[in-house]
Amino acid sequence: MHITLLGPAPPDRGGIAHETAHLAEELRHLASVEYLTFSRVYPRWLDPRRFAIDPRLTPAPAVPVLDYLSVRSWRETAERAASLSTDALLVPWWTSFWAMPVRTVFRRLKRLRPETRRVLLCHNLEDHEAGLWARWLSVGVFSESDAYLVHSDANRRELLNRFPSRPVEALSLPAPEIVADRDQARRTLGIEGRLVLFLGLVRPYKGVDVLLAAAPRIVRETGAKIAIVGEVFEDARPLKRMWETSPVRDRVIWKDEYVSEEEMALWLAACDVLALPYRRISSSAIAARGIGARRPIVASAVGGLKEAIVPGETGELFEPGDADALANAVSLVLARGPESYAPGLADVLRQTAWPAYAQRIVAFLERCRAEAPVPRSS
Repeated sequence: MHITLLGPAPPDRGGIAHETAHLAEELRHLASVEYLTFSRVYPRWLDPRRFAIDPRLTPAPAVPVLDYLSVRSWRETAERAASLSTDALLVPWWTSFWAMPVRTVFRRLKRLRPETRRVLLCHNLEDHEAGLWARWLSVGVFSESDAYLVHSDANRRELLNRFPSRPVEALSLPAPEIVADRDQARRTLGIEGRLVLFLGLVRPYKGVDVLLAAAPRIVRETGAKIAIVGEVFEDARPLKRMWETSPVRDRVIWKDEYVSEEEMALWLAACDVLALPYRRISSSAIAARGIGARRPIVASAVGGLKEAIVPGETGELFEPGDADALANAVSLVLARGPESYAPGLADVLRQTAWPAYAQRIVAFLERCRAEAPVPRSS
């Protein structure tokens, strides 16, 4: 089988780029893979990260072809996929910014090679802070797709309602096994005592304000410190003021900067519980990393999180936006002890390892190929 994968790639430091590069590596064990990427960095208005590129990252073996400013490059991307006799063009989807280019690629590829399956790998169905314009743009891409891979059953049901005749499959995000010495990690980071960790980009939808509101109770009842580690986006700047005025500010670590994969592993090894108080989410790569590090997760019961976290086995769930419920869940995990969740986390890690994830994707694409239209004879 020949798969063309079109998506971001390192040295872009984003989570989607990291996941796409890892997926290309895993798929190459199972199929012939052409990895295509973007030839122009995002405009500043779209990507407000202060650390968009990490020069320390080794560039992925991806060919830069798609330029969001060049309609010609959109056509050439489709022509390249068609010339390779691609069985499936797999495109990670997470932002409507790529709606017009990807839609054009899909439409042209359908004319050039109708038997090629055009598949979206949906990290979310719409932008986290989407407006009506973004939703409208997304409609065109989803309408031009032949099949969909998603990371939550809720997303699967939504797409089946919208496109009942098209294949849709839900896959849990893969959990990369993270091995780091806990004692060494805590010494490196200067951590003593219990630690509750929020990790990742800080955006309004991620509910960090709920964690800050719960902080006084968590500190009072458990004695734990709280670490909020990750770059704070401009739209979440008011959270810094909330931290500065917190009555337990001295027990809250505020680290507003880019965190490399290596440093993420240290923080995960050092913590006792990972807190994900999201208000909405399709799936969470940070949750997958928490499972990979075998750390219990306290998460709001939204989207893919309420499917990924099994209360009493891999962590605890609470109602989104409820600071008291979050504090209760953290207290429960710390009272039981992180070690009580270890068997459940190890079991999920085995089930959601990267090789199994890639195998399920290839099996899905094979089924889609079998249903492809027979090409017309010349």
